[in-house]
Amino acid sequence: MTAVFLAFACLWPAAADTEAKTGLEYFRVRHGPDGTKKIAITMDDCNELEYVWKTVELCEQYGITMTFFPCGVNLHEEDRENWQKLLDAGCEIGSHSMWHVNLNTTERIKDGLNKFQEALDQTLGYHYATRWMRPPGGGGALEDKNGSERNAVTRIKQCGYDHALLWDVSYMKDAKGALEKTLAQTKTHGAILLFHARSADYKCLVDLIPMLLEAGLEPVTASELFGFDPPETSEELFVYDYKTYQYPRPDAR
Repeated sequence: MTAVFLAFACLWPAAADTEAKTGLEYFRVRHGPDGTKKIAITMDDCNELEYVWKTVELCEQYGITMTFFPCGVNLHEEDRENWQKLLDAGCEIGSHSMWHVNLNTTERIKDGLNKFQEALDQTLGYHYATRWMRPPGGGGALEDKNGSERNAVTRIKQCGYDHALLWDVSYMKDAKGALEKTLAQTKTHGAILLFHARSADYKCLVDLIPMLLEAGLEPVTASELFGFDPPETSEELFVYDYKTYQYPRPDAR
């Protein structure tokens, strides 16, 4: 993975500041930069792949892009053509870890993130350097038994990720409600929307996407929201060997 991120002014802001201070100078990111009409629609888990592929078709239909955060257990070589179609549509893939478990121990982080990258490369047939990670359960699921996320932040960065990409607009039952909340959030910054690959969320997106476009908003990938190029690729697949793996990874960002 290649370094593309800004240096941190502060790695672990005080708990009271965590929600407010979520720009790229911090570990948690909940929204885009100020003064933009760009927004990032994201889809987690990808347990029901049927709705991932249907959502990609929506992206193609409306000429927009999204970021998908599948769990590694949902990545399989037999779906290579569909995942490649997703990327060819301009969409982006981020890491939701290998399994949907809290990333609050060193081993869960090391195994979960690296096995995800290995599974993604095997699925695509080439190395796709995931830029963004989203912890299963959100930012709160990074805390250890003492309520601290310091160890998780350190280990996640050592695995090559500078940020936990969270969200500020969660899935809502009706498209109108989601639109109103998105518009409110986007008055000051680019909103990041959270959806999951399931029937109800897909139906909401069917109604919501044209409403967002009509409101003058531009759905883009997480990387596009922050002005980055698409993730880098290479021919050499990442292979994770937990017996020899050491922090920091030689190719870590």
